[in-house]
Amino acid sequence: MTNMTATRLFNEALERREQLGVEQAFGFVQEHGDRADARQMNLLYALAAASGRTDEAFALLNEAVTERGFWYPAEYLLEDEDLESLRGREGFAELAKLCGKREEAALNQAAPGLTVLEPREDSSAATETGQGETTASARPILLVLHGDQENERDTEAFWKSAQESGWNVGLIRSSQIRFSDAYGWDDIDLGAAELREHLETLRDAAGDEAFIVLGAFSTGAEVALNAVLHDEFPADGLIFVSPWLDDAAEWAEALHRLEDRKPRSLWIAGAEDEEGRESSRTLTQAMQERGLKARLKTVAELGHDYPADFSLRLAEGLKWIAEVDGK
Repeated sequence: MTNMTATRLFNEALERREQLGVEQAFGFVQEHGDRADARQMNLLYALAAASGRTDEAFALLNEAVTERGFWYPAEYLLEDEDLESLRGREGFAELAKLCGKREEAALNQAAPGLTVLEPREDSSAATETGQGETTASARPILLVLHGDQENERDTEAFWKSAQESGWNVGLIRSSQIRFSDAYGWDDIDLGAAELREHLETLRDAAGDEAFIVLGAFSTGAEVALNAVLHDEFPADGLIFVSPWLDDAAEWAEALHRLEDRKPRSLWIAGAEDEEGRESSRTLTQAMQERGLKARLKTVAELGHDYPADFSLRLAEGLKWIAEVDGK
């Protein structure tokens, strides 16, 4: 299977468990999962335990914690229903205690992250941004937020192609860690504050007048909207992929907070991703009613994931957002 993100693996495993049973879900993750990924190891040992493969489940958990150095929330290990059969095993309590120590250390050291991908020397965004001749310091900025239980490495493969069009790409990692290499956005106000800090970092290199676009996958979209609507984040454009919004109608009602700001937005949602599709439809319609330029692209046979041709859609979206001729 191609284009398998961690989020898609998780969602498809849950769907298979619900429709076909836990054995089918376990086999699916075995086939497509990556044991070097803490999130996918979590799926493996949890599904193995739920299917009655107690010895295999414990071996997988032990591998994840002692051999690979991962950690998972101690509360989850001690309370999750799927792991009930493991709690009486010799050595389980020690693994949970070790995870608890790692969790405490990780929370104490938690900090937001920013990976900057600078444009190639021979690339130029001059014609695409409508800004005329530009220097390296005036390159436009694309800031990207990951989804739930993801990190900046998950976004890099999909958004780095913007470098070729001359964009400074900032891949953002939340400070809100869930477990090894898995971060979330439970506190969207904190996420918005971190986003503004990252913008200032990039502006130091790109200049105060740089054109700014926010990109986001899944729950990252809610952080981006919160920043734009409630923190007056100066975004010239938005690109949301499979957006997850807790209450799309409530966000639509807050659009008045844009006042005179008129960011263009591109919403990309899978036809099989009901929540993402309907949230995108609600917001694009509300934006259009307010005179904003907003486009919705629904991708056939796509669930909660990036479309296979996302790099092309990204290039086209950035070009459209950056137009200055009013078209």
